[in-house]
Amino acid sequence: MKKKTLLTLILALIALSSFAQDKPGWIYNKPQPTNNTYLYVIESATGITEIAARNQAFARILQSTAMRLGQPINSDEINKAVQSGKTFDVISSQYNIPINKVCEYTERNNGNYRVYILCQVAKAGNIIVEFDYEFNGCHDTKDYKNSTALIKSALVPGLGQIGKRHYIEGGITLATEVTLLGIAYFSYNNAQKQVDIMKNANTSYVDYMAAKDKYNSKKKTNNICLGVAAAVYVFNLYRAYTLNPNYKSGYALNPIIMPDGYDLACGVSLTYNF
Repeated sequence: MKKKTLLTLILALIALSSFAQDKPGWIYNKPQPTNNTYLYVIESATGITEIAARNQAFARILQSTAMRLGQPINSDEINKAVQSGKTFDVISSQYNIPINKVCEYTERNNGNYRVYILCQVAKAGNIIVEFDYEFNGCHDTKDYKNSTALIKSALVPGLGQIGKRHYIEGGITLATEVTLLGIAYFSYNNAQKQVDIMKNANTSYVDYMAAKDKYNSKKKTNNICLGVAAAVYVFNLYRAYTLNPNYKSGYALNPIIMPDGYDLACGVSLTYNF
């Protein structure tokens, strides 16, 4: 019975660890602006790297904003500027369109990255924008809540840490727990074999004593591994509940004014924090 329980637990740890994370709520329900000077815009893109997907998603926000205001711009110029991080004339000499990136979510599927970006975008050109810089809905998801992380790590050690984007710690915790339980399982199984030898009426005294020594050794290994696994499990719960989410701070599209002959053109300076 104990063998089946240990084996079932190990298989459950491996299977449940592959569960997909829930997307943030803002992807499905776009936030409402706190005033009438800006709008929320959501875009997403897929790339072979996270940076490439992020750049493409942000480029789409630039282009959709320009088209909404009737000032279409060349997509090649957008992509070049986003990838290089250089300043360029994003709309035209008549428009000053601040854009502030507030949320980001990345998921990985079949080796590719898909990045979702939520931005606050000026509602019109040449207005004073009152962005909500205190917006705190980016990480109000089940994965980032301490209570949910605790439940996840209770079911699968390390999964709560992974949900909070502490991938290395979560992976190490899961691998450690699986390894300890695996050693405990095989030690227990080996110890039971020694019991069978000792119970055999045809076993000689020498073989009986050898089996007894092996039984004691394997039983000790089993107990140590289970004890350490229990300690790791408890510590894993503590870490899952107390860890702060490891999310990346954003980047913003900061408007600047550039001289363009006798006119002033609106440009942007992209500030990244990967």
